[in-house]
Amino acid sequence: MPQPQDKSSLLEQAQQSYSTLMDLITSTESKPLETDFEPLPASTKCTTFAQGNNLRDLLVHAYEWQRLQSAFVDNIRKGEPRDFIPDPYRKNYKEMDQVNWQRHQSTPLADAVALLQDSHKEMMNLIETFTQDELFGKKVFKVTYTTTMAAYFISVTISPYTQILKRLKSHLRKCKA
Repeated sequence: MPQPQDKSSLLEQAQQSYSTLMDLITSTESKPLETDFEPLPASTKCTTFAQGNNLRDLLVHAYEWQRLQSAFVDNIRKGEPRDFIPDPYRKNYKEMDQVNWQRHQSTPLADAVALLQDSHKEMMNLIETFTQDELFGKKVFKVTYTTTMAAYFISVTISPYTQILKRLKSHLRKCKA
């Protein structure tokens, strides 16, 4: 699927990716969803979800990054723009991911799904509040530097949903084998 080039395709692709993921989750019995994944091979290129031991870990990872996006937008709107990654983790966001992972070790899968449902709705509502130019224009917001606000939204919606879906499908195939 090509990257969204306008607001309507951004909204459509974010919703489609989310719906596809949620459809798979709701149509799968709970045991494989709660079973730990096999570790990713060392040769795996994408390490974003490498520490995710199970579906819950992946869902709360996406949720936490959506919380960052929400704070990022909120700070811009308050006239107090800050970088997307909070100060203590700017040079090592994997440490932030580890802290978030530890925070959610007692979060039940059903709660992780609910957290992501709520934050996904918030992301969709936030996207709606931006104009086409604000989303896709470069250097519209000083704190986005040379990228677009849309790229930030893609990185916390479409991209993680697609990665989670891919990892979950692989896990479910292995569970059936």
